[in-house]
Amino acid sequence: MLADAIAAERFRLLRDRSALFWGFCFAPLVGFILSVGGDLFMRHVIKKPMPGIGIGLIDQVIKALATGFSTFDALFLMIGAAAVLAGDYRWETWRLLAPRNTRQNLLLAKLVVVGEAMFWSLVLTAALSAAAGVIGAGINGKTLSLSMFGRGPFDILGVLAITWLEAMTLAALAACVGVLSRSTMGVVIACLGVRFVQTVLASSLRLMEEGQPSWKLLVLPVFDADLLRAALLDPAQLGQASNSAGAAFIALLAWTTVLTAGAVFLFRRQDLTKE
Repeated sequence: MLADAIAAERFRLLRDRSALFWGFCFAPLVGFILSVGGDLFMRHVIKKPMPGIGIGLIDQVIKALATGFSTFDALFLMIGAAAVLAGDYRWETWRLLAPRNTRQNLLLAKLVVVGEAMFWSLVLTAALSAAAGVIGAGINGKTLSLSMFGRGPFDILGVLAITWLEAMTLAALAACVGVLSRSTMGVVIACLGVRFVQTVLASSLRLMEEGQPSWKLLVLPVFDADLLRAALLDPAQLGQASNSAGAAFIALLAWTTVLTAGAVFLFRRQDLTKE
């Protein structure tokens, strides 16, 4: 039953080209255009190449994935997530869907499809970043290599997994907000607000603390994801903070699980007679 719900929800998203493009394809395309445009501007207008000896494709992909859930990217990803998770409230189609499957399966299917779309959006970000690196090397006449810092494909997979898990914490929150507010706009505004507050708190608390991060930092998914990426790519630079990588990973999983369970709990008890 869950597999049927996932297939149906995936089909609906693929048919909704507007949500698919603006939610999950637009931000990676903007990053690609800005990267190539910056190289062309420096080469033909400023008449100076971008600084640096060469370009490492793996390094460029890792950098793009590490920032693949920035506030700008999160805005468009939440627009796509809101269309999937709260769109049936807007179009009043829940009462048509509810008799066909259990409520739990219907909501979990939406989260699974959002997770799939976010994953492929990050893969698109990585692919376009590599393409921009190749084009930039040709424009600026730089040498092209796999990595300037000895990194490999497993580093890409690790950063991709961490960034995707970070995105899923906000997607699970979006499911909760969607059920409570019954509004696509409410999902976007609330999730972006939470993301902004997390970023400010993580920066402020980190400046006040030294060494091992406290529980106040570890409960912030933004900090947890940054800590895991740093522990994967350069654990020596973290010092004592690298010992908290396991706790940060557990915190990200816990947030995703708890928020998902909360969304399902609320949705199963919601009155959908008018939706």
